[in-house]
Amino acid sequence: MPPVLLFTPHYMAVLSVSELNRRAADLIRNHAALHLLLITGEIIDLKLQEHLYFSLRDADSCVNAIMFRKFAEQLHFMPENGMQVLAAAYAGIYEVSGRFQLYVTDMLSQGVGGIQHGLKERRTMLQKEGILDPTTRKKIPPHPEKIGVITSPDGAALQDILQILNRRAPNAQAVLFPVRVQGKFAEAEICQALEKADRSGCDVLILGRGGGSAEHLQIFDSEKIARAVHSCQTPIISAIGHETDFTLTDEAADLRAPTPSAAAELASPQKIMILSQDHTEISSIRQIHAGDILKICLPDGCVTVRTESEDCIMNEHNAKLHSYAERTETVLLEKTEELETKAKQNHMQIANLFNAMRHSLTAGGKRIRPALIYAFCEVCGGTPEQADTAACAMEMTHTSSLIFDDLPAMDNDDLRRGKPSCHKAFGEATAILAGDALICAPFGLLASDSNLSSEQKLQIIQILSEQEGAGGMIGGQMLDMQFETQEHVTLEELEIMCLGKTGALIKAACQIGCICGGGSPEQIRAAGNYGETLGLAFQMIDDILDVTSTTEQLGKPVGSDAEEHKTTFVTLLGVDAVRTRAEKLTAQAHEFLTMFDSSGDTCFLHALTDLLLTRIQ
Repeated sequence: MPPVLLFTPHYMAVLSVSELNRRAADLIRNHAALHLLLITGEIIDLKLQEHLYFSLRDADSCVNAIMFRKFAEQLHFMPENGMQVLAAAYAGIYEVSGRFQLYVTDMLSQGVGGIQHGLKERRTMLQKEGILDPTTRKKIPPHPEKIGVITSPDGAALQDILQILNRRAPNAQAVLFPVRVQGKFAEAEICQALEKADRSGCDVLILGRGGGSAEHLQIFDSEKIARAVHSCQTPIISAIGHETDFTLTDEAADLRAPTPSAAAELASPQKIMILSQDHTEISSIRQIHAGDILKICLPDGCVTVRTESEDCIMNEHNAKLHSYAERTETVLLEKTEELETKAKQNHMQIANLFNAMRHSLTAGGKRIRPALIYAFCEVCGGTPEQADTAACAMEMTHTSSLIFDDLPAMDNDDLRRGKPSCHKAFGEATAILAGDALICAPFGLLASDSNLSSEQKLQIIQILSEQEGAGGMIGGQMLDMQFETQEHVTLEELEIMCLGKTGALIKAACQIGCICGGGSPEQIRAAGNYGETLGLAFQMIDDILDVTSTTEQLGKPVGSDAEEHKTTFVTLLGVDAVRTRAEKLTAQAHEFLTMFDSSGDTCFLHALTDLLLTRIQ
C-alpha cells in the first residue's frame, strides 16, 4: 500500500532544502527587531582564523556567532574564551548549513563571564579542600584485569576505547557503566555510575567522552562530579574531549589522558613484559647485556626465550642489513643505467640529470625501507629476486622526497648523509628534475617486473602511490609546513603528521615486502600495523637525535628543528619522555611481528626494530 500524505498537496509548495533555508533567511532579514541587537554573553569555542568564530552563552542557552575580519580588526581588546562581552550584532541564517547565528559588528569587554567566574570559584574551593591536590593521586595498576568504562554507550569514544583495549589487553575484562555525557541528567548519572563502578571490583576506571564544544563539555566542570571522582578508591583515568580541553574532572582524576583512545592505552600500558634471566623486569632495551637470557611475556601466556649473546646476534644481523643495502645499491645502479640507455635511444643527452640522480641514490645510509621489503618478502616465503624491483622503487621514491626536503623552499639543508645535498651539488633546477625523475621511474619499473604477477604489481603500485601521495608522505610534508606557522600543535596532530611524513613509506615497505613474498591478507595488515608503529618510533628517535647528536654522526645539520622553532616530540614531551614512548612503541612493533613467527625467521626484523631505537645516526 503506498504511503498516505497527511496534507493536501495543492495547498502548499514542495520546497528544496536550499529554498527552505533562503525563505527562513528572508524572514529573519525582514524582521526589523533582529536588525540591530545588543547581546550580552560569555565567549566560548573561540577560533582565531581569518574571521572570528565563537559562541555566546549564558546559564541556559548558547548561540553561534561570527565577526568578520574588517570588524575584528577594529576591536580595542583581544577576545578570549570565558570573557563576558556586550556584542552589537544582527541575526541571520547561514544558508549553506541552515544554521542560525549572530553577525557581530562590535564588542565591548565586560570582564570575566559569570560561568567562567563560577568555574574559578569552584576550582579555588576544591583546591583548598585538597580535592585537586596532585599528591593524593593513586597509581594506575600496570596489569589491570578488570577495566571499568564510564561513558555514553552510543558515542564513538566507547568504540575507540574498546578497540584499543581488545588489541592491547585482550585478557582484561572491560565493563561498561553507561551514562549520558551532556544534558540535565548527566551529572547525576555520572556520579551514580562512579559510585557503582567503585564497588564493582575494577582495577582501574576510564571516565570520558569524545570531543565537543565548550558547552557540551561543561558538565565535566561540575563540582559534584569532581568530588565523586576524588572519593573513588579505584584509580580513575579521565579522558574528556580533545587534548586542548581541560576540566575540573581532569584535575580531580588520578591521571588525565588527552583523548579516550589515549586513556585506553594508559589503562593497558604493559602488554609486553621483558624479563632478564633473574626475572627482573627490563623497562629499556638499553638495559639488555650481552649473554642475557630474555623472556618476552605476552598476554596470552606464550614466552619467547632468547639465549644467544647480543654481540653474536647483532653482528649477524648487521651483516644482513649491510647485505640488503649493497644489493639495493647494485639494483639501483642497474636500473638507473637502463633508464639512461633508454633516454639516449630517444636522442636525449642528459647525463647531468642522471649524475644528479645517482648522487642522491648512492649517498649511503642503511637503506631501511628496502631492507624491510627484502625481510618481509623472505619471511613470507619469497626470494630476494622477487623483491629487487620493489626495493629499488621504494628507495627511488624515498630519495626523491629527500631531494625535495633539502631544497631552500623546504628545509634548506646543505648536507644529506654527510654529502652535499643534490641542489648544492647540481643546482636547484637540476635537483628538482632529478627528484621528479625518481618519482616517475618506480611505476614503470614495477609494471615491467617479470618476477611478480599482474595482481602483485597492481597491489604494490596502488600501495606505493597511496602512501607516497596526499594521503601519506606528501600530505604529512604539507602538515609539517602548516605547523611551522601554527601557534599550537597538539601531540595528536604531530603524530598524524609523522605517520604521513615518516611512517607512510615505512608502512608501505613492510606491506610491499609481504606482497612480493606472497603473504596473506592478514600478514599484509599485520605488516602495515608494524610499519606504522615503527615509523612513529623512528621519527621520535630522529627528534631526539636532532638535539643530542652531532653533525658528523647524523650526516646532516643538527639543531635545525630548534632553530626553526618547529614543534617536535621533544619540544612537547622532553627527551626522556619521548625515549620512553619510543621504547613502548618498539615493544608494540615486536608484538606485531609475532604474526609471522610460524611463517619464517623473524629474528632479523626483531633485531632491526631494536637497532632503530638505539641508533645514533
